[in-house]
Amino acid sequence: MAQRFSPDASEWDLRQTLRHALQARMLLRSILASSIIWLLMASAMPSYAELIFGGQLSGYFAVGLAIVLVSEIVAILITGIFSSDHATQVIQQSPTAVIQGLVAASVVEALPAETPPETLFATVFLVIALASVLAGIFVALLGVARVGDLIRYIPYPIIGGFMAGLGWLIFNAGFLVLDGLRLNAASLPVLLEGEILSRWLPALAFALSILALQIRIKSTLVMPGVIIASVSLFYFWATIIVGDLDRITAQGWLLPNVSNDLVWTLPDLSVLSEISPAVLAASAGDVLTLTVVLALNLFLRASALEIIVNREINLNREFIVNGAANIASSISGGGVLAYHGPISSSLVETMRVNGRLVCFILAIMFTLTLLIGGALFSLIPRFIPAGLLMYFGLRFMKEWLIESRSKLPRQDYIIVAVIALATALLGILPGIALGMVGAIMAFVLEYSRMEVIKQEYTGRFHRSNLDRSFAQNQLLQREGNKILIFRLQGFIFFGTAYRFYEHVKSRVSRADNLTRFMILDFKSVRGFDVSTIVDFQKLKRLTDESDIELLVSSALPHLQQLMADGAITESREAKPALFDDLDHALEWCESALLKEHNLQEVARVTVAQQLEEHTSIAGRGLRNLQKYLERMETQSGETIFNQGDESDAMYFIESGRVDVLLQVEGERELRLRSMTAGVVIGEVGFYLGKARSASIVVTESGVLQRLSHEALRQMETTDPQTAAAIHVLIASILSDRLATTNRLVQELVD
Repeated sequence: MAQRFSPDASEWDLRQTLRHALQARMLLRSILASSIIWLLMASAMPSYAELIFGGQLSGYFAVGLAIVLVSEIVAILITGIFSSDHATQVIQQSPTAVIQGLVAASVVEALPAETPPETLFATVFLVIALASVLAGIFVALLGVARVGDLIRYIPYPIIGGFMAGLGWLIFNAGFLVLDGLRLNAASLPVLLEGEILSRWLPALAFALSILALQIRIKSTLVMPGVIIASVSLFYFWATIIVGDLDRITAQGWLLPNVSNDLVWTLPDLSVLSEISPAVLAASAGDVLTLTVVLALNLFLRASALEIIVNREINLNREFIVNGAANIASSISGGGVLAYHGPISSSLVETMRVNGRLVCFILAIMFTLTLLIGGALFSLIPRFIPAGLLMYFGLRFMKEWLIESRSKLPRQDYIIVAVIALATALLGILPGIALGMVGAIMAFVLEYSRMEVIKQEYTGRFHRSNLDRSFAQNQLLQREGNKILIFRLQGFIFFGTAYRFYEHVKSRVSRADNLTRFMILDFKSVRGFDVSTIVDFQKLKRLTDESDIELLVSSALPHLQQLMADGAITESREAKPALFDDLDHALEWCESALLKEHNLQEVARVTVAQQLEEHTSIAGRGLRNLQKYLERMETQSGETIFNQGDESDAMYFIESGRVDVLLQVEGERELRLRSMTAGVVIGEVGFYLGKARSASIVVTESGVLQRLSHEALRQMETTDPQTAAAIHVLIASILSDRLATTNRLVQELVD
């Protein structure tokens, strides 16, 4: 079985390539693959030469064909050596050839009518070469700057509309190559005349045949098969039915005989000094269009190559290599742009050959064609290259204008259709500009419908990470609805900010509104438009009028500055307006509520008090409790236990404060929670018999009461009533935590 090249085979290895080339099967298969690609390219090359060097330059068709060949030879050799994937094949293609034809037409139109043909040709060639160098430099710089991937962020509708409009221009170029006419309302009567109709109708039938067969047959051999069949049918008609091949040739059904004229040398470079600024200005727009078309098509074709070969390619490297290849071809006497051809690459993969070897074989084939094979082109019927242009144009329009209809939302498809229509009627750059405006408007409309509120809940369901005593928790449970929390998201601009303001206004104006504190959490907000400051200022006035404290958390530094400048966040004595995170903002609000009810300063909560709050046992029933507890006086910075220690006891915080720390990523510690008087720590590991899941460190000096396993077992034996109360206390604490979590989950689900 022949070896299929792995992703590793994409790297250049001369010995490996030579070793495979010496294998008879590999060499024969590579020659066959190269021959099919040569047939496809040779059939299309005359159309590119005709597009660029047609009209007043038609006498230079043979020279133009030589320029196309030189361009391909240089580009394919450089690509074969330096591409990031061995399957990469570069060819001249209709999108850029059509634009280069527009560049040539702009130059011809800008030159005086009496300009000698040789000067006209030299000027056109030099401007074309210069345009190709500039386009090559641009895509190479994209790769060098490693921003080639940025093209992935161009909105799909803009690319789709651009490609659909370009498809119409390519399809129209097929008529231009055959009859020198473009398909429009004015030329339609002429195109329907008998002789002219007989020229373009076979080309259109040829294009439609390829398109129809490719829908039914998924094979890369469809196109070369149709080309061979069409040429065969043409010669059958010319020799058997008409019976006079010379007359058919005289009527212009075949390409001109270039067997003796397929020679190319650089024109007189002194013409450079005679190129006026007016000529350059006339073609500047088309040169810019050429650069855009090359970059977009290179990205699309390179992306298609990834899918074909089923492996990632280095897009930035492809941009650099392609830019260098087109620059080299331009200064070597070429200048017709070439870039990735997915059909050729697919053939390389299908036939399981090394694409680098195919590149070298193709370079030899095209060199031989340039030197001794010019007569082959005179055997190609004119409708073949014209039909290939029509086919590519129809395929672009089918793919981007028809098939995308079922894939895109209505507003996106409208943008595609508008850009395609504008490109067809006004040109590529106006079409893209119109599409950008439409895409921006659609984006603003669509984004304004997005919900800026990620989550909305109250302090009753969402607490800070500070664990408090039972009495404090009970109060926060009752009064938590006075804390209203909005977690915002995305990029906020005037539309979404106004909708958010209206929502808050509706919320606080309700008769049952209890809100005393409002927290805006900006953790998921990437930024906002300056115009939104007006809506936040209105929100600030609303909260002030409603006697609501407005707090902001997790805002980025530049957003904090904007809100401070807009007087949205005003810090007053004992009341900060900005917090580093939502947890600290919540803790401040909770402390404010507790202070109002004289529960903020709880200096000491004994174990007996906790048991009295949760159980019916009290007074004399707890007189023996202390003999089972170990009193521990703690100092700030002291570690009670470490993560991973044995859970041999649980601790009741009588006074002071501790932090729960989680060890992550080696030495780094993450603070999970803080705990104050009246809270139990270490109870989960104590009851489950598992190692400590976190460390406990004292942050404020105080007193802990330690209850060990041994002491609890002794209590269960000698004082079962107190032991039962301890179990009820722990069950109540865990149940309260679970209930709070369940309420939060339910709030988020609703």
